[in-house]
Amino acid sequence: MAGVTNAAFRSLCREQGAGIYVCEMITSRGLVEGDQTTLDMLVFDPGETVRSVQLYGVDPAHMGRAAEILCADYGVGHIDLNFGCPVPKVTRKGGGAALPWKRRLLGALLESTVASAARYGVPVTMKTRKGIDDDHLTFLEAGHIAEESGCAAIALHARTAAQHYSGAADWEAIGQLVDHVGIPVLGNGDIWESSDALQMMAMTGCSGVVIGRGCLGRPWLFR
Repeated sequence: MAGVTNAAFRSLCREQGAGIYVCEMITSRGLVEGDQTTLDMLVFDPGETVRSVQLYGVDPAHMGRAAEILCADYGVGHIDLNFGCPVPKVTRKGGGAALPWKRRLLGALLESTVASAARYGVPVTMKTRKGIDDDHLTFLEAGHIAEESGCAAIALHARTAAQHYSGAADWEAIGQLVDHVGIPVLGNGDIWESSDALQMMAMTGCSGVVIGRGCLGRPWLFR
C-alpha cells in the first residue's frame, strides 16, 4: 500500500508475526527508468528475510526487465503483481483493477514477469478484484490466466473496482475461485480480526489471507 508499507511499518508487522509483508507498490517503468522516487521505496530492513515487492505496469517488456532488476540487484524473493487498484483515474484508462478485462495483455504481463523471475527461482503472485463492476466480472478468467502463466498463487479482493471498499466483501467469490483454479488462492476483504481470517478460510477453502486495511495502525492484528 503506497505511503503505508514502508520498511518501518513492515518491521512492525514482522515483529507481530506476519508471514510475508510487501513493500509499497512500485511501477515497472519507474524502476526500469531509474526514477528516484521509485528507487527510494525499495528500502529493506536487514531482518527482512523474504523481500517482497508489489509491482505494477502495463508494458510486458518493462515488467520483465523490472522483475530481473528486483531479483538480481535487490535480492527480492517474491514479486506480487497488483491488478487491484480501484481508483477511477486509473481504471478509466484500463489500468489497475480494469486491466484483467484485457485478457491478452494480462497474460503477456504475467508471462514476462514470471519468465524473468523464474531464472532466479523467485515466485510471482497476482492480486486482483472481482472485476470492474457486477456487469464486467473478470476474476475467474484472470485466475485461469494466472495459473496458465505460471503464477504461484492468486489473491482476490472480493469486491469490484466500482465498489471500492463499500459494502461487504463477497467471500463466496473467493470460494468460486478456489474451485476454478489449481493454484493456491488467498482471500482478501473484511478481515479485521483473527476470527475473520479463520472464518474466511473455513468458508471458502482458501489457502491463506491477505490483510490490507485491517492492519493499518494496528500491526498487532498478526499476533
